[in-house]
Amino acid sequence: MKKIGIVLLILISLIGTLLGCGKQDVNKDLESIEASEIKQIEHTGTTGGKDGNYSYSFSDDEVIEFINLLNQVKLGDEVDENKALSSGAVSYYTIHLATDETLTISPGKYFKVSDRYYEFDNYDELWDEFIVFNSIK
Repeated sequence: MKKIGIVLLILISLIGTLLGCGKQDVNKDLESIEASEIKQIEHTGTTGGKDGNYSYSFSDDEVIEFINLLNQVKLGDEVDENKALSSGAVSYYTIHLATDETLTISPGKYFKVSDRYYEFDNYDELWDEFIVFNSIK
């Protein structure tokens, strides 16, 4: 019985480590993006109203400022998409890297990276700065 408990404890530890690594990898990925690696950042979205869709490409200065902001983002646990989705206005940022890869993010109370949603741990600290970028059209 004692061996089963030890095995379960080890399995729980391993699973926790594996799940935690995914979050750490996303944080490291966001922290490590450099403006020099970016070909373009396209900001698209909707204001939630009729004919409210928009698309805008950042200037070189805006790319630098946005990447500096993105490098500060701290993400928490992954959350279910249904919990993360909201109605109304939404902004997407498609980051076109020099390697021809793209990364699409959508900051909000929950932070979307590619097709996954995460808790935005420093939302209160950074949200006002994202609002500035959300208003650029």
